[in-house]
Amino acid sequence: MENQFYNQKNQNSQLVIDGHSDILSDVQIQREKGRRKIIETDYYERLVVGGVNIIVAALYVDSSFLPEMGLRKALSQISYLYEEVQESPEKLMICYNGEDMERAKQLGKIGFLLSIEGAEPLGTDLSLLRVFYELGVRNLGLVWSRRNAVGDGSFFQPIREGRKGGITSFGVKVIEEAENTWNNN
Repeated sequence: MENQFYNQKNQNSQLVIDGHSDILSDVQIQREKGRRKIIETDYYERLVVGGVNIIVAALYVDSSFLPEMGLRKALSQISYLYEEVQESPEKLMICYNGEDMERAKQLGKIGFLLSIEGAEPLGTDLSLLRVFYELGVRNLGLVWSRRNAVGDGSFFQPIREGRKGGITSFGVKVIEEAENTWNNN
């Protein structure tokens, strides 16, 4: 599908944002099998037809990779998104703020906002928040459906667990640091 069609269709419309997409999990799997331009070949046309301008792309790490590989998997997903954008610069871009989202729409590109789905990639290292921010992450979901160092999740099935506690003391520090880092940049 040509960007010209996209521009004509969406030029005067509001931003349409997919508020949560697991697209990066698929991109990671496919790129590790040797494929390239996954977003352009597998997703782009459907997004354009649906009028989607912006994707909030979740960095999600499957439980089977935790805790040892959480950081590596999240960083790989970010790297793969940057590679996808580099391979399809006329169709894709990474957005860091609202101005970038508007620019993506005006240019007829699909914009990506990075989000962490569960703070497992941070482990217990508060300094990683700055690293993720510098790489383009602008949203942090503290927990997914499991407990991590930041707080309790919401399990799909009943499990035996110890004391339930909501947000941990480390989680409070993460929230404060995220507010400080992300609101002052």
